[in-house]
Amino acid sequence: MSFISDDYHDKKLKEKNVNIKTNYIVGNNIFERNTNHSKNDDINNGIICEKKYYINNELKHIEKNFDTRMEYSFISQTEENKEHTCPNCGMRAKLINFLDGCPYCRTYCNIEYTDKELGNKYHYDLVLKSNKYRIITAFIDLIISIIISFIFIKTTSRTFNNVDIIKIFVYGIILSIVLYYFFYMMDAYFILGPVKRYKEKINEQQKLFWEQTKIDKKKFFNNFNYEISKYYYKQDNIIDYDILDYLSYNYYQKDNKNYIEVEIEVRLITLESNTIKSHYLKESFTFYQNVNGTTELKGGENIIKCVNCGASINATDGKCEYCGTEIKYLQEWILENKKDS
Repeated sequence: MSFISDDYHDKKLKEKNVNIKTNYIVGNNIFERNTNHSKNDDINNGIICEKKYYINNELKHIEKNFDTRMEYSFISQTEENKEHTCPNCGMRAKLINFLDGCPYCRTYCNIEYTDKELGNKYHYDLVLKSNKYRIITAFIDLIISIIISFIFIKTTSRTFNNVDIIKIFVYGIILSIVLYYFFYMMDAYFILGPVKRYKEKINEQQKLFWEQTKIDKKKFFNNFNYEISKYYYKQDNIIDYDILDYLSYNYYQKDNKNYIEVEIEVRLITLESNTIKSHYLKESFTFYQNVNGTTELKGGENIIKCVNCGASINATDGKCEYCGTEIKYLQEWILENKKDS
């Protein structure tokens, strides 16, 4: 089910003939959702554990690196299948049939889900974003195991020849397999321990940020995700993105405006020459607070009318398709610019 915040993404995927199958953990179960709406389990929220990217039904790419502390919420099938009556012509059908406007008179029904979290992250735990940690641990484990094997053979053998050298490597590999879990846990204790404590300190600072600024955190994050989705999906080759971590926030005032600068770590999924690739970046975005008022949206159906000609408007177009009048901004927090990090 497409709502306003997802509209840019849906249009991009249809344009590129891409379908994303996402697996979610809900309790002890794993459910699947598809961006082409071919199969949606009726869930309200869940934790992403895997994404599969298809082009024309052919699997092209898989992502398994997700933060298990980041929960997403969704509009349910109950909402999709409920009956809706067009306020203009009276046509009655399932709400999902009105996504591109009333099938009969083209009146737009803008769907908004006010309880969505959109990946808001309330816990800033350490995320191991690649296999580098395991590879480094395995390398250290192997080197130390070979050294131990060398010392053992050197001190217990009367001679030292080519057979003994082969034994060193064979024993080293066997020992490294046995000791890998021990090294993995030791590395976690000595290396990740300080990192975890540092992240917990940052976590407390970020919690304090929202308490001191008294900014509506949920509204800001929804506005944030809406704005950067427009920013990313307007770029031709980007078909998906995932925020892996919110690194820092900076609040300041300038010219009687409130600003928030947010630094994130993000994974961008691009489609280039029928090949899907992932790119890890640090990005910085600056938002200013809109003080001129917004178009208030309620949960569910929203009929937004042009103040000039009275025609219904598709909110994501930003203006009336009949007379060109721009609509009042939907967001309280508006993206001003992006800085290279």
